[in-house]
Amino acid sequence: MPEKNVEDHAKRTVIMSAEDWLSMELSADEKDVIIGTPENPLIRPKTRNIIEAPEKSFKTTFSTRLTMGISCGETVYPALPVRQAGKVLYLHGELGNEEIKERTQAATEGLTGPFTEFMQGKSLDAHLVTPVGQETIRQLLRDYQPDHLVLDAWQSFISGCDENSFKEISVATHFCDEIIEEFGITLWIAIHQGKNPERGARGHSCIAGWRDTRIALCKDGNTVRVRVQPRWASSPPRFDLRFDNGILVPENGPITYSKQTASIRHFVEQSGGKAPKADVIDYLHLTKDAGRKAMARAVEAGAVTSSDEFLEIPLTPEVDLEQKVN
Repeated sequence: MPEKNVEDHAKRTVIMSAEDWLSMELSADEKDVIIGTPENPLIRPKTRNIIEAPEKSFKTTFSTRLTMGISCGETVYPALPVRQAGKVLYLHGELGNEEIKERTQAATEGLTGPFTEFMQGKSLDAHLVTPVGQETIRQLLRDYQPDHLVLDAWQSFISGCDENSFKEISVATHFCDEIIEEFGITLWIAIHQGKNPERGARGHSCIAGWRDTRIALCKDGNTVRVRVQPRWASSPPRFDLRFDNGILVPENGPITYSKQTASIRHFVEQSGGKAPKADVIDYLHLTKDAGRKAMARAVEAGAVTSSDEFLEIPLTPEVDLEQKVN
């Protein structure tokens, strides 16, 4: 065996006695917890984590918000407490530039940032099976040196392959294992479910045995039920999120508004609960067309109500009844 191949083989193979394993000191990154607690680590570094749901069920909304929080060390879902920050490289396979920008604006709402450690975009050459696609992913990892790699969605990065073929899918999973070891990354994969959600991710069943933690989303209207199934820890109780102004928030949490909608509501409140639309547009420093769209979004979010010329703060039933009595 050539000398270089011998060196590579030594790096890729670790065989020790049980006694050696028992006495081995793990490195800091292998002991750390990314999400969870030291007593119940849900996500550890260098693991394979699947976020699965049927199509159009908020997978990207959930994934971008969660990993945006990780990038700045902030918890966005209380049931998934973030223990440490890390640089994220998020590769989109389905969204266009406008959609990526909109999702980014929503995902940063309420977070303090900074957002310099969240890198995202798309590469038409990135692929988990083809040699050119694999080298493209490797080069992106060299260039950006992330702690986390997100692939959204799995099906986009195995295009042209038979997703039910073990021969082809095992090439993809083996490559993922290689880059985890080579670059020390934690891997996140958003993946579509099949027609029967109970059977898990669409495609070959080897994915279920390969992953470390499964996060399954079930959409019911604007509510998303979340189940977390870690391989090496106890499953936390199922929790519910609701879709609110472009992001998923805890079901029983407070109503959230985008920065622009919150600004509109604040201005109307400071104007005594009622403000001319023309004044709102001037306050926002927008063109008439952009201002109309911003106000329409605020009305849709329930932050204000609209009449012909005015915006008003919505009246609670108690206030409405009091006004009628008076």
